[in-house]
This record gives sequence, structure tokens and C-alpha cells, in this order.
Amino acid sequence: MTQTKKVDQERWPEFLRMFSNGNRGRMMSIEVASVATGDKPLTDAAPLFAIDYDPAGKGDDLVITTGRDEIDYSHKISAPAELWESQDDNGKVASLEVIDREGAKIIVVFKS
Repeated sequence: MTQTKKVDQERWPEFLRMFSNGNRGRMMSIEVASVATGDKPLTDAAPLFAIDYDPAGKGDDLVITTGRDEIDYSHKISAPAELWESQDDNGKVASLEVIDREGAKIIVVFKS
């Protein structure tokens, strides 16, 4: 059974740094789900390079990058409001969901 939990915003910098280091190279897809624009896939089967967060006083952006040895693609989320983590039965992260202040959801799904 999948477990989903909200990550407290004050933990985002440390959580995402550790997450990026532990999951670099893992294959993933990125999709945006928004009432205004509908669902839109951004990338499929791309390796995670990093997920970085600059808090409100330093830009208030979360950036998801893909690539192996260098960045191939990046997606910037301005004014992220919530970060959710879903884990599979073995405790491995299956997906991350970022919700921005306008309600758009950026969903990162990791391949097994």
C-alpha cells in the first residue's frame, strides 16, 4: 500500500539535497496537472540529476533537472507551496508532487 506524506517546508532544502544524492540517475517522468492548462507531460523516462530549492528569501523556486553527467532538461516551479512524497510498500519513493501557489501540480513519477 502506497504511503503519502507532506514534507514540511522548512525541511525542503535538506530533504531535497539528500533525496537528489540518493536518487541521482533514477528514471522518472514529469507531468504538470493544472485546471487552467490541463495535464501536460514534460518528460518521460529521463534520469534524475537533482531537485533544488531556493527558499522565499532567495528566489522561492524549486528546480527539477534531468541528465546523467550534465543537465539535459530543467523545469522551474515558481512559488512552490506544498511538497508531497509517496512511498511504495518497501519504503522507496514512488513519486513526488509539488503544488504551486496557484494550485498547479507538478508530478514526478519514478520508474521501479
